[in-house]
Amino acid sequence: MGATAIKSDFIMLLQSQLTALQAENREALDLPLLASEFESVLGGYRNEIQERAENIIGILMRTYWIYGDWTELKLQRDLLLGALDDSPCLLSSADRQVTAAYEHASCTASLHGEHYWPKASPWPSLQALLDAVGLADHCYLALEQSANDSFAQLEPIPKTQSELILG
Repeated sequence: MGATAIKSDFIMLLQSQLTALQAENREALDLPLLASEFESVLGGYRNEIQERAENIIGILMRTYWIYGDWTELKLQRDLLLGALDDSPCLLSSADRQVTAAYEHASCTASLHGEHYWPKASPWPSLQALLDAVGLADHCYLALEQSANDSFAQLEPIPKTQSELILG
C-alpha cells in the first residue's frame, strides 16, 4: 500500500471518528486512537511559544537583515500572540519557553559558526522579546518610510541588554 493510500485511509478513519463523535455514537469511537491524536496535538501545541520564539530570536540575532525579515518577524509574533489568545494557559510557561528557545537557537547558531551570541539571552521574558520585536518593527518601518530599500544600511538590531534599554 502506497503512502497516499495510507494517508487517505487515515484521513477517512479520522473523518469517521469525527462523524461518530458529532453524532454521539460512542460505540463507533476508537478511544485509544482519539486519545493518541489528542496527545499529539497537545504535545505540539504545548511548545508553540517556544517554536515561535525561536524563529523570532533567529531573526533578531542576525548580524545582517534580509528582505522578508520584517514580514516574517511580524508573522511569527502574530502566531505567538494567536497561540496565547487560543490557549491563555500557555502564558504560565511562556518565559521558560522563551529561555529554552534562546538556548536552542544559540546552540544551533554555534553549530553553524555563529559564535557572537551572548551566553545569556538578551530577552529573559516573553515581554522583553515582544518589546524587541516592536523595536525591530519600528526600525523596519522607518527604513520603509525613508524610501531606502538598502537593508545593508540598517544598523543591526540591538543584542545586549544595555543596547535594548538605550535603544
